[in-house]
Amino acid sequence: MTGSPNLLTTIFAFLLVLGPLVLIHELGHYLVGRLFGVKADAFSIGFGKEIAGWTDRRGTRWKLSALPLGGYVQFAGDMNPASAPSAAEDGLTPQERARTFHVKPLWQRALIVLAGPLTNFLLCVLILAGFVYANGRLIADAEVAGFSESSAAKQAGLRIGDRIVAIDGNRIGSITDIPEHTVYFPNKTVNVVVDRDGRNVTLPVKLSGEEVSDRFGNKARIGDIGIDFAVPVVSGFFGDSPAEAAGMEIGDRIVAVDGVGVTSFLQVPPLIMSRAGQKVTITVMRNGEAHVLPMMIGSATQTGSNGRTETIGRIGVQSGFGRREAVGPVQALGIGVERSFATMGTMITGIRQIIVGDRSVRELGGPIKIAKYSGEQFTLGWEPFVGFVAMISINLAFINLLPIPGLDGGHLAFYAAELVRRKPLGLRSQEWAIRTGVALVLALMLFVTVNDLASLPIFGG
Repeated sequence: MTGSPNLLTTIFAFLLVLGPLVLIHELGHYLVGRLFGVKADAFSIGFGKEIAGWTDRRGTRWKLSALPLGGYVQFAGDMNPASAPSAAEDGLTPQERARTFHVKPLWQRALIVLAGPLTNFLLCVLILAGFVYANGRLIADAEVAGFSESSAAKQAGLRIGDRIVAIDGNRIGSITDIPEHTVYFPNKTVNVVVDRDGRNVTLPVKLSGEEVSDRFGNKARIGDIGIDFAVPVVSGFFGDSPAEAAGMEIGDRIVAVDGVGVTSFLQVPPLIMSRAGQKVTITVMRNGEAHVLPMMIGSATQTGSNGRTETIGRIGVQSGFGRREAVGPVQALGIGVERSFATMGTMITGIRQIIVGDRSVRELGGPIKIAKYSGEQFTLGWEPFVGFVAMISINLAFINLLPIPGLDGGHLAFYAAELVRRKPLGLRSQEWAIRTGVALVLALMLFVTVNDLASLPIFGG
């Protein structure tokens, strides 16, 4: 387990995550408002007392405020940053009144409000699409290569060689499709359809509910199907490969090492690593035919867990995890959209599980936990950190779309009611709804902050 980063790194990473995301969110509101001719009185990163700022030639006050846990755009005609409607507009000229938010058509007001969460959603899409475009898409058939010791799938009757084609009616095209339908559902029974010798077999599998820890000691309860998908098919060679020199080819399937049967690539290293410099025969299947390849195992040095350098055997083969397929920018964008919606779906699933009691409310996290995770991901490198930014961005989009007065979703709910009633809700009704919504949000923030504090090691978490 790796120690958590220091406090300064954590604070820096947290600000590096939250600051740009809040800026992007509020810029969405601001730019669409400006497109429709609405004047912005203030654009703030953070709440409370202003720390620094300036006023532009349009009369907008751009400022940095003391509490960096959000931000707001205050449009002309708003009496507060929560966008509660002004009680009166007396004293405004017709030209000034035309630039206020609340005189704009309903569809324009809705688009201005929707622009913030939509901008966060689009940022997530672009980040995920960028990763797919740069790294390619992993293609790996969901073929069962082995099982864990207490495998739920094995107990349910799955066999080595079965290929999973669907889970609960959802098509499985690659092993990357499986976590979405298993990881978030500990102890749930799912119907798994497998292709077995050319025919489909449906098996109910009760996923295990295991608690796992990452390298920083963060714990989570996940659903585990207990399958090893590391099929021993050669996907490449590295270094001065003894296997390649002996005639092994990409696409060969390793079935035995010195007569010991192999169904998973994870079984190969234990049969090789302790035999540096020894001669072995490796049997592979190629186009339906068995080929026996004699070879001398090569050697390499590595540092063991005790810090000592040791010599291990190697045959220089890459295998077991499918292949990377290059994708174009349009296809990558489509995958980014698909994965973003899937991520939002897991959020809905998590909330539903908490409501019905399948998950503990202690799994809810707030700003302290986000700061902690920000620092940890920052220490892992730019790609994990940017991926974390994408997840927080779509979280902000999702939370802001909840129909709670005071959030963007609450305003959209008001507009939906206005569309149905053909007139706005009463001013007093909106004011009370917004006060109630803000109180609810503050109570939730207090609760998740207490949750965060309780999870810290200093408090026994």
